[in-house]
Amino acid sequence: MRLLVLSVISACLAEGSVMAETCTTLIDHSNTEQGNPWVTVNDGVMGGLSDGGSSVGDGVLSFAGVTNTNGGGFSSIRLPIPRGAMAGAQYLKVEMKRDARDYSLTLRTNVRSYGRRIAFRAPIKGAPEGAWGDGVLSFDDLRASIWGRPVRNAVLDPAETVEIGLIIYDGKDGPFKMQLKRIQACRVSAGADA
Repeated sequence: MRLLVLSVISACLAEGSVMAETCTTLIDHSNTEQGNPWVTVNDGVMGGLSDGGSSVGDGVLSFAGVTNTNGGGFSSIRLPIPRGAMAGAQYLKVEMKRDARDYSLTLRTNVRSYGRRIAFRAPIKGAPEGAWGDGVLSFDDLRASIWGRPVRNAVLDPAETVEIGLIIYDGKDGPFKMQLKRIQACRVSAGADA
């Protein structure tokens, strides 16, 4: 994805075009009256001992807990989104504040393999540690799996995405905390000539 975006930017600069980023907000926690719509899924589903979850307050989602790699090592939260909400998107932008741990996003459509929905997961890159900033999930980094097992030749169609999730699965034991204000589905395109 980075290569694609850089190639498009280079081509447009060579032609004198201006690049325009267009984003659609998928998730925004500024309205705290709607409660916490996220569903927690920890590694207890496979016998693990991690404990995590989420809360919403003051316009921020907090995702926190403790991971334990003895039997799993992950904690996650998920949220349904309307089918078509990510149509045309090339990447996701996440306004977040994180600790020193590594976080990923998962995307799910209704595409199945062996009766189970395929999950597409990739790390959130570029978010600063200990301060608010934007992280990016490139669709080119997505890896398809079912229950952690790779699925070959599966490709995400952003328009078909019906669920988005946050997961910590970095192979480390200990506490974690990540805060999120919003997630946007974005694309870069050439604008008017400079």
